[in-house]
Amino acid sequence: MLPALAPISPVAQAYGRVGDVLDLTPTLCATASVEAAGTLIRDTPRTAARLIAGWLSTQEAIWWGALCQSQLLDLSLGKPDAVLLKAIIVWTRDPGDNTRLAVEQANTAPSTALGILAKAVAFTTDNMSPAAKTPIACPAGVAHRMVALSVLAAAELWPNSNRPPCLAHFLELGLDVSEGKLHWTGSGQAVRHGLRPLPQASMGHKRLHNIWENW
Repeated sequence: MLPALAPISPVAQAYGRVGDVLDLTPTLCATASVEAAGTLIRDTPRTAARLIAGWLSTQEAIWWGALCQSQLLDLSLGKPDAVLLKAIIVWTRDPGDNTRLAVEQANTAPSTALGILAKAVAFTTDNMSPAAKTPIACPAGVAHRMVALSVLAAAELWPNSNRPPCLAHFLELGLDVSEGKLHWTGSGQAVRHGLRPLPQASMGHKRLHNIWENW
């Protein structure tokens, strides 16, 4: 699994975990992630989702995806599987082979937004080969790519006119996770400088004044 990056790490490093940096301009690739995050969230939120998914550690990225999926579970959108979501959360709190296999076994609909997130957990394995004697390493970043796809697919489950504010809320959750907030232990961890642009970093979660903030 991959660690979280530094706020000043270039966009190319974070985005490169989940996509092709050739999709971005050279100037954007060289920009510090924390400096680019605000502009991307405002102008190209789908790219911002990929940046956040790539910047977070693998465990944090999957936790962010689970937070987004839990929002849909509360509203019964897309008929999310509560059993599978619980298995993903259990893995986040205790990542290992047993909890990963439990997620894989519970993933009966791998093409759904939640099923894609479950694939992210599956791709945390050190060996993709069924034969233990001939291990095949999982390419770094695949789990992060699955998280980005899951978050974007989850936002698409909302009716058309409300998809942008739903994705905006998901991105705010991602910024919170990047700062060490909303931790899976329930007690949180030491707040760090994440991807929230200054001076917003000192102000905390941005209030968007939409329905999702009441969940």
